[in-house]
Amino acid sequence: MHGKVIRFNGNINNFKSNGEKVTITLSVDTADISLDALNDIAAGPIMIQLEASQIELLPQVEASDEE
Repeated sequence: MHGKVIRFNGNINNFKSNGEKVTITLSVDTADISLDALNDIAAGPIMIQLEASQIELLPQVEASDEE
């Protein structure tokens, strides 16, 4: 699928399934998305790609004294 693309940072607030379809509710800061672009792209079929960002620090692995 090729066409218009918009990218923005957001959060999944909720999702639910009725067995046939999944409804995903997103929240996005208005500074991160153009409502005009969103309105324009929503006029036809869309393809969604969700990508998570790891913002938590992983625990540090301590060096073993047994070498």
